[in-house]
Amino acid sequence: MEEHNFFDTYNIDPLKFDRSGLKWETLKEISDSYSTIKTDLEFSGKQILEQILHTNYVHSINYRIKKDEHLIEKIIRKTIQNPSRNINPENYKSEITDLMGIRAIHLFKEDWIHIHNYIKETWDFIEQPIAYVRNGDSKRILDYYKDNNCQVEEHPYGYRSVHYVLKTVYKKKEYFAEIQVRTIFEEAWGEIDHAIRYPYHADKELLFRLSSILNRIAGSADELGTYIRYLKSQTERTEKDYTREINNKNSIIDNLKKQINSLGIANDEKFSITEKLDQLEKEPEETQSNTEDLPWLDSVIQTPLFKNIYSRIEEITKSEQFKPIEISENDLQIIQNAQSGLFKMLQDPDKLKALLSNEQVTKLIGQIDENNK
Repeated sequence: MEEHNFFDTYNIDPLKFDRSGLKWETLKEISDSYSTIKTDLEFSGKQILEQILHTNYVHSINYRIKKDEHLIEKIIRKTIQNPSRNINPENYKSEITDLMGIRAIHLFKEDWIHIHNYIKETWDFIEQPIAYVRNGDSKRILDYYKDNNCQVEEHPYGYRSVHYVLKTVYKKKEYFAEIQVRTIFEEAWGEIDHAIRYPYHADKELLFRLSSILNRIAGSADELGTYIRYLKSQTERTEKDYTREINNKNSIIDNLKKQINSLGIANDEKFSITEKLDQLEKEPEETQSNTEDLPWLDSVIQTPLFKNIYSRIEEITKSEQFKPIEISENDLQIIQNAQSGLFKMLQDPDKLKALLSNEQVTKLIGQIDENNK
């Protein structure tokens, strides 16, 4: 690709490029050198890929060798940001640490620690792992990463992921690889954000705001997913405990029956005692569930996403559109009776059909439709 076409494609300011001290000829040399090692990188990357799949906590893997143009574009941006940084054909393989890029995707946030421990035990790190967090993440989350020897950095675009730079050897040559570990929701948001905005349209305010909203939704989905998993485990534990208690109780009752039958008392007394034990042996009847049995609803409502929705609803209901309606007790009783009768009618298709066929009802529905036009 020609120099000016490259700048247009990747939204690079030619003046900033000139001030950086980079030469297009140097970038061509790097590109030619890179072409000679891409096959080695492919094999080396696949070795890492096969090893990381050994952990059961990885849901899926994305793998790529950096494209030539993306390598050149990254070198340009890094040099523009820091003109004193001299990236050349001799050192680019160590300066650009993500020539091999692997993304390990997991389902639940809490699965990260298992993948982290596996990576730590399997490879040597070139640098301390970096945990990217977004503005607003709790101190507890930040401390959790720090306690597990990660450097915590707030990402300007709300990007969440943990990055590892590894050293690998192939054909007696050292190469660096980057492993990114994130949830499936973080991956989805990252892919959408990268395809639409980052990094070539990072200054577009509207795209940034919309992407930030999507980021918050993805974060809430992660939190909800973790809670659903927690709830499932708690439910299963409760069911197991209940079954164990029932079995223990029945076992005790069976032993008591045997002991009673061995006693020297009249049969009618034995029958009276064992009959009461039979009543104890029966499992309690299940009760109808209500909202008090759903404590997770409160937790869901406490998430930022639902708080914003609730706040907006409350704002609307307090506006002029929702003026309070005064209603007498008699009118309220009439409405309640009508509502009760309507619910009963909805459960009887024949009565409902008769109601809708009534001439006055048909006329009333027609008037409502006319008013809504």
